[in-house]
Amino acid sequence: MIVTLHLLALVLYGVATVLSVAPFVGGRPAPRALLLGVPSAGAAFHVAALAQLPLVGLAPAVSMLALCFVILQVLSERTLKASAVALFTGPLAAGLTGVALLIGVGPESQYAVARDTWLVAHVALSFLGLALLALAFFTAALYLLQFRELKSKKFGQVFQLFPPLAQLDRLNLVALGAGFPILTLGVLLAIGYAIRFAGGVEIAKAQAVWGAFTWVVLGWAVWVRHVRHWGGRRAAFASIAGFAAVLLVYVALKLTVPGTARFL
Repeated sequence: MIVTLHLLALVLYGVATVLSVAPFVGGRPAPRALLLGVPSAGAAFHVAALAQLPLVGLAPAVSMLALCFVILQVLSERTLKASAVALFTGPLAAGLTGVALLIGVGPESQYAVARDTWLVAHVALSFLGLALLALAFFTAALYLLQFRELKSKKFGQVFQLFPPLAQLDRLNLVALGAGFPILTLGVLLAIGYAIRFAGGVEIAKAQAVWGAFTWVVLGWAVWVRHVRHWGGRRAAFASIAGFAAVLLVYVALKLTVPGTARFL
């Protein structure tokens, strides 16, 4: 059942991606009801699948990250009509769901402790915070691409489908502003869980280092936006640099600490 639900979600995410990409390759724009309904239906199947899974291990974690991207895609479309965000989130959600299926998403009895409410909340909030950082990166990339086209005075037809620069900057601000407290709560839940089960739960050092680094980077991005009042191109470059740093540290830890049981 878990695999079937993931497959249904994957198919719907693929359809949603095709619908989102169609206008950018010369096709007709899909009705907004489909742009919202198709990924929402996929997310519903996805939630039903994750409800039956422990959230420890590579496959469930990848699956959770895919769901976070879809949720942000739907929210971006619903609140700001930012369909261009789906150019990034759609393929990522479909690809990550496919990867989770290839790895294997069957329940594992040895991870039964992962059904603890604290740990489930920690994983969900942490991945949502990470997905919001990624969303800030996507909007920053779209901002810089569109800004470059406007400056060169060669504003192609494809870019007319992008949200206005002010809207992309606003979405970047919201993504960072929401991501930091969500990730902070996820980190606090992890600390509380470790204290609650002190001596009984092994916390991967690489995971702790990466989580702390991600929190610091996201905090810095929020600080330069809300305290230093960075906006526009400077804010876009800050979001891209922050996300790139998080990704590079992840790769470095993955290569230098192989085989860590609970690190992605």
